[in-house]
Amino acid sequence: MYKFIKFIKRSSLIAAIALIASISAHAKMPILKGIGGDFTLNSSKGKQVSLSDFRGKVVLMFFGYTNCADICPTTMAHVAQMVKKLSPEQQAKVQVLFVSIDSEYDTPKHLNKYLSYFDPSFIGLVDDKEKIDHVAKLYSAEYSKLADERVTTEFKKLSLEDKNAPKKKGYLFSHTAKIFVIDGKGRMRGYFYTGTPLKEMRDDVTQLLATSK
Repeated sequence: MYKFIKFIKRSSLIAAIALIASISAHAKMPILKGIGGDFTLNSSKGKQVSLSDFRGKVVLMFFGYTNCADICPTTMAHVAQMVKKLSPEQQAKVQVLFVSIDSEYDTPKHLNKYLSYFDPSFIGLVDDKEKIDHVAKLYSAEYSKLADERVTTEFKKLSLEDKNAPKKKGYLFSHTAKIFVIDGKGRMRGYFYTGTPLKEMRDDVTQLLATSK
């Protein structure tokens, strides 16, 4: 009888520890109310994509544009590094989405070429400005043109154009530099940044994968 009571107490302790760990994980990246929501946009993979298509996966979403000289390529490279630190099973349950804020310049084909440089699994989303604006409003992602005049893009860190082709011109934008973290149930859970340590990002993603089932 004593051994049985001891076993019950030990089981209760383990359950309590598991509950505390679960609460701590949720407290670290709480569900953010009033921000986010489902949407559908054209993708770099040649078909329309909805956020709900990735239920069961942790989604890392970033608003940017391929002409960006610094923060966009730096952020995509940072996220790609984090993804590589996950196990193959975990990687299969994480989806990176890059929402282009430059509907006039970026095309699905160009986005696919751009993102493949970082990771072929990354998906680009681009559509009419009105649709992009709607998604940006859902997630409180701000962006604006820095000027109405187009400029050459030869200053970019990552250039995908033919070196012998005439230099294209595009707009410059100011935009939110957050990486939006969405759990497997489509809920906003927080943000990462280019400066967020890779280990911290990996640990948070791993926790969400464990608690979003």
